[in-house]
Parts: sequence; C-alpha cells; structure tokens
Amino acid sequence: MHTFWSKISRVFLIAAPYGKKKLFIMFLVALLQGLLQVVGVTSIFPFLALAANPTLFMESGLGQSVLGILPEITEQQLLVLSGVFAVMMLGIANGMLLFGEVFRARYVQGLGHWLRVRLLTRMVNNPYNYFLSRNTGELIKKASGDVMNFIAGILAPLMDLVARLITVGLLIGTLLIISPRLTLIAGAALGLYYLSVYKLLGALRRRTSDGLKIANRGAMKEALQCLSGIKPIKVHGVEEHFINRYSLHTAMLARLSKWMPVVSNGPRYLIEPLAFGGIVIVVLYYIISGGELDKVLPILGVMALAGYRLLPNMQLIYGAFSGISLSSHALEEIHEELTSTSDPSYQMPARFRGGQGIKAIEWNEQIELRGISFSYAEAKRPVLSGLNLIIPKNQFFAFIGETGSGKSTLIDLILGLHWPSEGSLLIDGKPLEESEKRAWRAGIGYVPQDIFLMDDTIAANIAFGISPKEIDYDRVREVAEAAQIRGFIEAELPAGFDTRTGERGVRLSGGQRQRIGLARALYHRPSLLILDEATSALDNQTEAALMSAIEGLQGKLSLLVIAHRLTTVQRADQVVLLKDGGIGAQGTYDEVVSLLPGNETTE
Repeated sequence: MHTFWSKISRVFLIAAPYGKKKLFIMFLVALLQGLLQVVGVTSIFPFLALAANPTLFMESGLGQSVLGILPEITEQQLLVLSGVFAVMMLGIANGMLLFGEVFRARYVQGLGHWLRVRLLTRMVNNPYNYFLSRNTGELIKKASGDVMNFIAGILAPLMDLVARLITVGLLIGTLLIISPRLTLIAGAALGLYYLSVYKLLGALRRRTSDGLKIANRGAMKEALQCLSGIKPIKVHGVEEHFINRYSLHTAMLARLSKWMPVVSNGPRYLIEPLAFGGIVIVVLYYIISGGELDKVLPILGVMALAGYRLLPNMQLIYGAFSGISLSSHALEEIHEELTSTSDPSYQMPARFRGGQGIKAIEWNEQIELRGISFSYAEAKRPVLSGLNLIIPKNQFFAFIGETGSGKSTLIDLILGLHWPSEGSLLIDGKPLEESEKRAWRAGIGYVPQDIFLMDDTIAANIAFGISPKEIDYDRVREVAEAAQIRGFIEAELPAGFDTRTGERGVRLSGGQRQRIGLARALYHRPSLLILDEATSALDNQTEAALMSAIEGLQGKLSLLVIAHRLTTVQRADQVVLLKDGGIGAQGTYDEVVSLLPGNETTE
C-alpha cells in the first residue's frame, strides 16, 4: 500500500501544474455523483414498501411524514407517485453519472495534451549532451506512448477511482443505517474477497508491468531503427532480420497483454453469482423461519439495487488499482523525465521560446577561445586541452585534422551546444554566460554534414521554425539565390518554393539538400556562418559549386569551415590544424599545407 500511495503522490506532482483548481472541481463533481446515487437508490424504498404492505408503510414514521406533505391521496395514487419519483431520481442520478464521465474525460484528455507538450518542451530544452546519451526511439516512446499509457492506465482510472470510492462510501453508509447487520456481513465478505484477489495477483501484476516496460521500449527502438535505415537494409537484403528483431518485442507484448484482462476483470465473474446467491439465501431464510417477508422485502429491494450499483463500482475500484499497478512503468518514465536532467548544474528555461523571438548578440571585433578544455562523459582523455584561438570578425577560418582530433567538438563549443570543462569563450573580450547561449546562437548560421529537412515545403525548410503565415518569401528567394539553388527550385520543381521535400528530403539530391541547408543558415541574417563538413558527402563538382557559393559570402560575414578536402579551403584567411587536443599548426593555406607533404585531405 505504501508503494501505491507513492504512485499517487507522483501522479499529483505531474498533474498539479495543470491546475489544482481543476482537481478540486473533479472532487466536487465526484461527491455530487455519490450523493445523487444514494438518493436514487433510497428513492425506491417507499415504492417497494407500499407495494409490499401499504398499510404498514402508511402507519410508519416515513409514511406519516410523506402523507403530511402531500394533499389527500389514495394508496394507489401514492404508489404511482412513489414509482414516478423513484424513476425520476434514478434518471437524474444516471444523468449525473454521464456528466461526470464526460467531465473526467475532458480533464484527462486535456491533461494528456498538456503533458505531451510539456514533456517534449522539457526534452528539447535540455542541454545538447543530454541527447548524446539518449536513444531517439526511447524519447519518442516517452513523449507519445508512455503518456498514452499514463492517461489510459493511471490517470483516467485514478479519476474514476475517486468518484467510485465516494459513491461506494456513501452507499455503504446509507445501507448501514437501513440494515447494519446485513451491510456489515456483505461488506466484510466483499472487501475480504477483493483484497485477497488483489494480493494473490500482485506478483503477476508486477511481472507484467516490468515486462511491458521492456517490450514497449524495445519495439519502439527496433521499429525506428528499421524505418530509419530502410535504404541500407534493402541494399543488403536484411529486411527479415530487422522484422524478426521487432517481432521478438511485439510477441512479448502480446504474451504479457493477454494477462491484463484477467488481472483487471477476473474477480467480477465470480463475485456476481456469489452476491446474487447471498440475496437468495436471505430470502429463503426468512421464508423458512416464518419471518414477515413484507417487512424485509423493501429492505432487500433497496439492498439489491444498492448492490446493483455497488458491484460494478467495486469492480471498477479493483480494476483501477490493478490498472495503476500494471501501467506504473509509464508513470515511472514520465516522472523520471520531468524531475531529472543529464546535467545537475543546468537550469531549465522557465518558458520555452522560439529562436526567432530572441535578439542576437551583436559583436564587432573577435571570438576568442581562451584555455579551452573539454571532455565527454566517461571519456578517458579530453578531446580538447588548453586550446587558445582568436577569430577576427568577417574572417574565413578553416579547420582541418584527423578524425577524432576535435574539429566538430570545437565547433559545438563555439555554437554553445557544449560548455567547456575549463576555459572560456569570449565575444569581444566578454565571457559568454550560460544565460546568453540562446542569444548567441540566434546570430549563427549552421550547415551540418547531414542536413535535416522536414516533410514540408522548400520555403518552410529554408525559413525553418517560422509559421507559414510569417515566412518572408522575398528573403527565401534572396538566400536561395545566394546558395545557388533558386534557379533549380523555380525551373525544375512543380510548385516552386511550395514543393514538398518528402521525409528527410528524399526527393532531393545530396547537393540540393546542402544548398537548401546553406540557404536556411543565411535566412536569419547571421553574423557567423559555420559549416561542419558540409561538403564531405558530395562529389567534386558539386562540392566545388557549393564552395563557390560559400566563398561568395567571404568578407560579408565570419566563416568557420571544417574541411574534408584541403583543396576546398584554398581561399581561407587562416587554416587551423587540430592535433592531440590542441592546435598543431595555424597559418595561411600554403603555410599549413607545407607542413603536410603529400596530403590532399584532412585525414
């Protein structure tokens, strides 16, 4: 039970930011539901009492009170009136049940929408190194699948549980007033039965929950890998291998999921005949012992109707407890994501803001890397150690070096994606603060080796992160011209800049994707343009054309280029050779090349 309450506290921690007032209203609606259920059930008592023995009812205290309110009325009229009242109250109670269901569903689904956005917002606002140790499929599962399981398996049952507990509590309280002995016996029997079944199935619930967590994670991971790598998979003819890997996890899901209905619904198949058998035994007892059935019949009628209301509620309460236990893996995943970060010193932004709304840092003189050292988590030695470098504004700097020499890490540090273990990044002599990273990046254009393209229009991919209504098409055409891609887009594509690229740009060649990436980098008028091996996957002719477009920008902004081939950076103002975590050589193209006899590439 301690574990159960710890889960409830976690649910409250997750749901509370969505609105404590909404939770309070949920409780009030559940309380009103329970009260109307009590009124609906007890309203049948006068009707049954009149039907069994009108005289006895008319002489009772309740009968006298009713007759005192009503005008002159016959027994038959009173019977009809009590029947209409009972039906009307049951209808109102059921109407309130329907309203409560709709109200809870609206709250639960609204919270689900809010939680999905909150999770994704938290993920994308994490520092860059958070993603280096995470599997994309796992993150997608958390933001989508785990939220769905949390909503359907924990939050909805929990909201329902509160309403059912209030209803059951009020109904049992009413039955205790009507017939304490029968209520205590029946209540004790039902409670003991459900508690025993819950305890007996505890181990099965835990095994199922743990297994579902592993199987869901594995299935998502394998499906993402299979679909993301479809090209090499088809080339090598290994479709069956990846399908089999995926099948192992879905088979496990199927095996485990078959126990969920048994765990959640199994008890009701036995309890219903037992409850009905109990009523039959009581009736037979009164008949055999010579008791007055007309006195006990109204009580049995109320208890039967109450039982009709109680049994489904008790089954749903049991199902809610079981469902919460079975879906606890989703709760754990979401709670962990919302309460942890990969970097304890990292402060999550108070509110997510789009990059285009941030004013870029203006600089006029230089970027300086002073005593920069950086190590990846669990790495045996630093990637960069004590590196010093000054990059004057509007200069073209090229970085070369063997694989693993730290070129991309250095660029990531300049981008503010990593934070140095030692040393500082200075802009015009002022150290860049953690809080300024977004503003710094707002003035940088970045072209990676692998261009990410959305399944959207060319214009949307160039403007990137701008809503369709706010895209400046004049600017889009201007940067496309600078990237030497405008002619192709307007002449060859059916809808011009409104042509969709396909998922990850599958309908475009490598050179075309890179040029769109360059146009994107220029769209927001950066003061610094960075190319991280942006031409390494291109053929010589395409690479030369792209570098021609880049060199056309020389002197207009600062250029930092990681070069795959030395011949592509002949016009660089400075070439920097990275070696052993520091600068092995720096100078003009000719000066650095003279130190690398026979080398025509950086590797």
